[in-house]
Amino acid sequence: MQTKRSVDRRRSGSGSAGAVRWGAATDVGRIREQNEDAFAVREDLGLFVVSDGMGGHAGGKVAAGTVVQALPLIVEKRFASRPVRSARAIKRRLDGAVRQLNRYLISRARKTAGCEDMGATVVCGLWVDGRVYVANLGDSRAYLLHSGRIRRLSLDHSVVHSLVLQGLIEPHEANSHPARGQLIRYVGMEQENAKPHVTSLTPKAGDCLLLCSDGLTDLVSDSQMAAILGEHADPQAAAERLVRAANSAGGHDNITAMVMRGE
Repeated sequence: MQTKRSVDRRRSGSGSAGAVRWGAATDVGRIREQNEDAFAVREDLGLFVVSDGMGGHAGGKVAAGTVVQALPLIVEKRFASRPVRSARAIKRRLDGAVRQLNRYLISRARKTAGCEDMGATVVCGLWVDGRVYVANLGDSRAYLLHSGRIRRLSLDHSVVHSLVLQGLIEPHEANSHPARGQLIRYVGMEQENAKPHVTSLTPKAGDCLLLCSDGLTDLVSDSQMAAILGEHADPQAAAERLVRAANSAGGHDNITAMVMRGE
């Protein structure tokens, strides 16, 4: 088992999980006092996780740390109980794992002094037999780079994204909207509708998968991310370059980037 998660300011890690090479970097940014992002890798499961905590004081850091520690254990138990191979069944189990994670964080918040209001985003990629299953709650994102073009795989569970879908604001207005950052779904929410977005695909040779927090996507455009991923074949170099780009653009939030390439 190999697990990596953020420390107070900066952390990176790299390795390979089967046919997947990966690299990751997280940084506190230029404004925040502590890093409330976290990431984890379970190479034996083919599981990659990024989380962005919220809750003020110590709550956000505790929430993100809990997410990246608990989800791999939940996934391990759910998939070990009865092996599955169909894409539909795997998506159902991953959906159930994220829902269980939500319940666990709620329970943890109730029992932890000063963390009653904590919550977190989660985005994860689970690789099974050459196919990747992506799940998310909140606004941490997953992207696929294919033939030089970048495509978002995740769905933002945010007020602003809801306004865009309803046609009330234009996509280019999202980053400057007053409601930017307000989530309608996240890990730790009490409502029963904390349903994750789950999708899957089979990456082609040369494709690249990116998991990241909004500290990256708020400051670095999709086209900039595509260019950086295209320039760096090494996943670790790509992750570190993405973090540097966000810091160069202001670094107003914690920044995490995890890059995966199939071999």
